[in-house]
Amino acid sequence: MAIPFENENLTLAQMRSFISQLSGLTIGQGANDDISTDVVNGFVKEGFQKIVALSTRFPYYQATAAFNTVVNQHPYSSFAQTLPEIIVKDISDFSQIISVVNTTNAGNHLIYIDQFKAENIWVGTNDIQGIPVYFSIWAGQLNIWPKPDQIYTIVIRGYRNPDLGWLQDDGEDIDIDPEMQLPLTNYVMARIFQFQEDGEMAAIYMRNYEQCVAVHLAKLTAPNGNQPLILSGGLQLSTSTFYGNAGVQVLPGQPYPVGVMY
Repeated sequence: MAIPFENENLTLAQMRSFISQLSGLTIGQGANDDISTDVVNGFVKEGFQKIVALSTRFPYYQATAAFNTVVNQHPYSSFAQTLPEIIVKDISDFSQIISVVNTTNAGNHLIYIDQFKAENIWVGTNDIQGIPVYFSIWAGQLNIWPKPDQIYTIVIRGYRNPDLGWLQDDGEDIDIDPEMQLPLTNYVMARIFQFQEDGEMAAIYMRNYEQCVAVHLAKLTAPNGNQPLILSGGLQLSTSTFYGNAGVQVLPGQPYPVGVMY
């Protein structure tokens, strides 16, 4: 079975085939197979979960979703994803929410507030309608405060939870950053050799896994590559001038064209 590395994402079946070629072991459920499919699948899942746990902000899992508010309603749990193709259906599909923005009319960025604090402020006769300003998260729901006085479009940006559907479907792509697929392979190989009681080979593959992961995480946390090109601080953005110090104001629309004003 040819392994289509050019497609980036491997399926579970392709991953097992690659591992079988590397290890020289036959993988299956038969009495004559060297190692069972279930054991290898378990090692793949274990390595997958360890890699995902290394960082809460892999760019691969970035997601954007949106929903329309309902007049006089605080909680919301269902969303329509806009980016990327993998579906985010509700709040539980997000591991982190980093931005909630009201895009209606002039729009505003909602500020996170603790649920307990929100319920102390908007309670009884003080629970009046208005333009959404704050949001809280509680019991699988995103709550808008104050409750909307009209329909607003709310856009959410965050990091979604990985999908494990590929464990039930051998033909589905493993939901992991393509750059982490070979490190995942190294991890599975290490566990297979450990299972075969070959400590030397297990240590070699585990070391390769750890080195690959370290390089990838270093790249994720590296400074912006454009910074060395900005010798004088670059374009300084300011919304106003202050005591004669000239700033640069971003002009997002009419009556000015998109650009800047000094």
